Amino acid sequence: MRLLVPVDFSDITNPVLNCVKEILQKHGGEAVLLHVISPAIYLPYPEGFGFEIVDVQLLEQIEKERRKVAEEKLTALSEYLKPFSSSSIVKVGDPRESILEVEEEENPDMTLMGSHRKALVERILIGSTAQKVAKHCNRPLLIVKGKEPELWGDILITYDFSKLSEGMLEYLSTFLKPFNPKSITLLHVDEPIGMPLIERVGKELENKYREQKVEYLSSLKDKMEAEGFKVNVEILKGKDVVKEIKEYIEREEERFGLVAVGSKGLSGLKRILLGSNSGRLLTELELPILLYKEGES
Repeated sequence: MRLLVPVDFSDITNPVLNCVKEILQKHGGEAVLLHVISPAIYLPYPEGFGFEIVDVQLLEQIEKERRKVAEEKLTALSEYLKPFSSSSIVKVGDPRESILEVEEEENPDMTLMGSHRKALVERILIGSTAQKVAKHCNRPLLIVKGKEPELWGDILITYDFSKLSEGMLEYLSTFLKPFNPKSITLLHVDEPIGMPLIERVGKELENKYREQKVEYLSSLKDKMEAEGFKVNVEILKGKDVVKEIKEYIEREEERFGLVAVGSKGLSGLKRILLGSNSGRLLTELELPILLYKEGES
């Protein structure tokens, strides 16, 4: 397995590296460690003042020194990951854009990164590096937040009967198999059918769809159990999918070591007006989250 691992050398780096090492121990492969340094910023003089060449040289020297420090730290992280293979990349620029560029260049099986807790106002105004990467990445993304992922523990997989959910289950079955998780819960939130039907007909249609969903989820449970997993199925009802998922996790006393969500992405305007379920979960949950994506979102 090839992992892209952006790191910022903050306190979230150790949990991220621990998770990387656990994955490599089970799957083998290699890690690509990435650190992005911000460009040295030049504050211009007031109008009428000259731009001295010494200022450019000073900024270049600062950037060179920061790159050297970053390379030394990445070398130390590579030592920690041994005996597993790893390589290092240092880029200068915006962290979010740089991570997405390297993802496209390296084509990893998964990107694994940390997410820092942010104040509500900061999340609303500027979001976070993890949130922007989550919106625009094209590969599965494992985000470490709240606590280290417990891939051997209780896993929650949200399921919505989409083609993306089918791909996510197939991917997770392969990914989680070596960890032998304690349990897997398939969680579906049954949203009301938004159709202007006569009440009795609408109710009958909802009941029919629900029966079909229960039957199909039972078949998925049987299939996964045949592969050696212990599987539970939960169906909730509600108009707000994220609210129902959050409340379910709270009722379960946040025992889950990982929450997996399919992320389809939305058009720009729709994302601004409505957001997405995966984006809201990433913002609101303080648990490790695996966002499953397939190609362009």
